[in-house]
Amino acid sequence: MARPTANITLVFTLILAAASVTATQETPRPGDKEQGEEQLILKRQQHFAASHGLNRVEQPHLLRRSAVRSLQKELSAGRDAASALSWTGVGPESMTMLDWVMGRVAGRVSAIAVHPANEDIIYLGTASGGLWKTINGGASWISLFDTVGTQTIGTVTIDPSDSDTIWVGTGEQGQSCTSYFGMGLFRSTDGGASFIAMNGSGNDTLDLSFITAVVVNSTNPQIIVVGGETWCDNGSWVYGGLYRSTDGGGTWTSVITGFSAAITDLVADSGDPNTLYCAVGRWSVDGNGIYRSTDAGATWNRLETGIPSGTSVGRTRLAVAPGQTGVIYALMNISSGSSLFKTIDGGDNWTTQNSNACDGQCWYNLCLDVDPADAAHLLVGAIRFYESTNNGQALNVMTDGWGDSQTVHQDTHVVRFSRTDSQKFWVGSDGGIWRTDDGGASFTNLNNNLNITQFYDIAVHPGDPEIVFGGAQDNSSSRRTVNNLWDTTVITGDGFINIIDPSDPGFVIQTSYPWNGYPSLFLSTAGGTSYTFSWLALSGVTQNEPWPWVTPLAVHESVDGGVTPSRLFMGSDHVYRATVENPSSWTKISGDLSDSSISVITPVWRDSTIGLYVGTSDGRIHRTNDALAASVVWTEVGGSLPGDQITDIITDPTNANRVYATRGAFGASRLYRSTVGGTLWAEVGDGLPNVPANSVAVDPLDPQQVFVATDVGVFASSDGGNTFTVAMNGFPLGSVVTDLEIDDDPHILTAGTYGRGAWQTLLGNTPLFTDGFESGDTTAWSFATP
Repeated sequence: MARPTANITLVFTLILAAASVTATQETPRPGDKEQGEEQLILKRQQHFAASHGLNRVEQPHLLRRSAVRSLQKELSAGRDAASALSWTGVGPESMTMLDWVMGRVAGRVSAIAVHPANEDIIYLGTASGGLWKTINGGASWISLFDTVGTQTIGTVTIDPSDSDTIWVGTGEQGQSCTSYFGMGLFRSTDGGASFIAMNGSGNDTLDLSFITAVVVNSTNPQIIVVGGETWCDNGSWVYGGLYRSTDGGGTWTSVITGFSAAITDLVADSGDPNTLYCAVGRWSVDGNGIYRSTDAGATWNRLETGIPSGTSVGRTRLAVAPGQTGVIYALMNISSGSSLFKTIDGGDNWTTQNSNACDGQCWYNLCLDVDPADAAHLLVGAIRFYESTNNGQALNVMTDGWGDSQTVHQDTHVVRFSRTDSQKFWVGSDGGIWRTDDGGASFTNLNNNLNITQFYDIAVHPGDPEIVFGGAQDNSSSRRTVNNLWDTTVITGDGFINIIDPSDPGFVIQTSYPWNGYPSLFLSTAGGTSYTFSWLALSGVTQNEPWPWVTPLAVHESVDGGVTPSRLFMGSDHVYRATVENPSSWTKISGDLSDSSISVITPVWRDSTIGLYVGTSDGRIHRTNDALAASVVWTEVGGSLPGDQITDIITDPTNANRVYATRGAFGASRLYRSTVGGTLWAEVGDGLPNVPANSVAVDPLDPQQVFVATDVGVFASSDGGNTFTVAMNGFPLGSVVTDLEIDDDPHILTAGTYGRGAWQTLLGNTPLFTDGFESGDTTAWSFATP
C-alpha cells in the first residue's frame, strides 16, 4: 500500500510561528509550552475530573480512601486474585528526550527534602509516582511508598531533631488531577523503610485531603504544624486549614478558623522555631494573606503592612533566609499579577521587590528558595526558573525557552539551594529533577531510574509485547523496546492515544491535544521509532466540533487479509472513518451521538465487516454492525446505564455480542455486561471497589478471565465478570491504572498507570522476557493504615 512518507525529525520543535498548511487547518503547536499552556492545563484538569466523576460526588477522596482500606484488608488476608500473577515494572525508568540537552525526562516532581548532614541522601516527592529516595546523590533511586495506598506527594519534611524521621504529606498542591488521591499525613522513623498514618481520629482528626507543608519544631519535635486543603463538595475545594499537634502527630487541633483557609505554604523563622508564617490563598475569600504565629503555631495574626491580603490573593509561596531572624520572602499570585515581597522585621513591614515575578500559570508552578550564605541571592521558579542576586529586584532566567537547548525541563515546582554550597542547587519540574554544582553553568540530570510517568493510554505491539507505546502527561509519547529506558517518539506536550496497525505494525499513530479546533495526529510508518513521525493534516474533519482532550482513536485490521487496508476510526461527538492507506482523509459516518463528546471507540469483527461500539462522556453507548457501509446505521444501546462517562468498551474475542463497559464514576456499578450486543445491560463486578473504573480487558485465551483497571489498582475475575478479587502482587498499592492490554502469544497482560509507568504480568506459562525485567515482588504485604 502507498502511504505518506514520515520525514520530520523534530515535529514539535514547532515553536516557530504557526504556518498554514491547508486552507482550513493550521500547523499545531502543542510543543509550545509557553504560549497558552495555562489553558491546556485547565482543560487537562477538567478532563480528569469529568472522566473520574469527581464533580458529581461529595468528598471523593474519602470514597477512594475507603476503597484503599478495603484493598489493604484483602491483601493482608491473602486474598490476592492472582497470587500466581506477579507484576513487573517495565518502565519508563525515565525516557530519552530525543537529542535535547536536558537529557532524560521522567515525570512531575512536587517536593524535595535533602538530608541536613549528607546531601547524597535525598527524598523526592512526585505528582502521582510516589516517594523516592537516593543515597548516592541521585545516581539511582528506590521507591518508598509502594504499600501506602497513594502515590501522590505534596510535601516532604525531615525532622530537624532526627534525620531518620520523615514526614510526608500526600496530595499535590494545585493539581486537581492528583489532589483527589491524597490520604493525609504519614511518618517514617526509619529513614523511609516504613510509614504509618498520622491523621488522628474522631474529633482530633487532621482533616486534610492534600497537604502543602509540614513544620516540625526544632526544639520540641512533639509540636508539628501542618497546612493544606480538602477536596469537598462536588469537586470544589471549599475548605482547608492549618492544624497543630503537641503530641507528635497523635492528635490534631485546627488553629485557623472562621473562614475557608486554603494553606499554600508554611515555614518557620530560621532564628526562632516558635515563630511561624503561613500563606492562605488560592480562593477568593477575605481571609487570604500571610499570617504569623509567635507561640509555635497556637495562635495566628494576619500581616498587612506593605503586602496584599483578602480576595485578591491567590497561591503564595514563602522562603526564609537561613540563619537570619525575621528575613522572609513571599512570592504571591495576586489578581493584578505575581509579585515578590520581602520583610526584614519578621513580617511587620513588607516591601515589593518585583511586581512581575512569575512568567505564567503561577497557580500551577510557583516556588522559591534563599541562599543560606547570602539573603539577597534567590531562586524563583515559575514556567522557567530564575536567579536574583539583589533581593529579587532583577530576575535572570537560567535556562532557554522550550526547545532542544533547554537545559532543565520547564514548569518548575521545586528549587532548593544546598545548605553548604551556594553554587549547588536542585530544580524539580514537570520533567523530573536536575542538579547544578556550578551555579547553573551546567546541570546534571538525576532522572536515571525514576518510574513516575503519568500515562493516559498504552499500546502493545501485536507481535512483541516487549514493545510498548504510551502517551503521557507533560512528557509526550514514548516507546519501549528491550529495556526500561524508553525513547520519546515525538514531542507534543501531553501525549495521548497510541495505535498500531495489527496488519502492519510499522504503521503507528499517536495523538496529542486538539489544536485550532482540530484533532492532532502524528504518523510513523517506521514502527514508531524516534524522528519518524509526521503531523497529519486532516481533510474531511469538521473544525470546532467538541474534540475531547483525549481524542478517541481506534484501528481495526484488514477484513480480507490485506486486500483492503486496515481502517481507522476517530471521534468528536461524531464518528469519522479513514484507512491506513490514506490516514489524512476522513469521512464522517455518524450523526451527533452525544450531548458532549465521544470517549471511546471499540471496533469488532462482524461477519466479513467491522462493527463499532461507541461510548460517550455522558454515558451513552451506540452500536453499528457495519462501520464500512456507505451509509452507516447506528443504534443507541446504552439506555439503561446511569449516564456517567463510559471509559472503556471491550467485547469477548469469541463472541461479539458479549460486551463489557466500564464507568468512570462512583456509586452504582462500575462494570456492565451485555450478552445481546448491548441491547440489555446487567450490573456486574461484585468485589470491585467504589472508585472509577478506567479500563477492561478480556483474556483472548480464556474469555471467562476479565480484568478491570481502577483508581486503586487492578482486579481480576475468573467467572466472566460476575465477581472480582484484587490482582496486585508486586504492583504499587494505590496506583491509578488507566489502561489494560492483553497479548495472546506470549500470554501477557500490560497495565498503564497514571504515575508509575507501565507494568506487565504473565498470564500463561511462557517464560517472561530476559531483557530489562526484574522479578515481581512476592514479599508479604505490610501497610501504613490510612
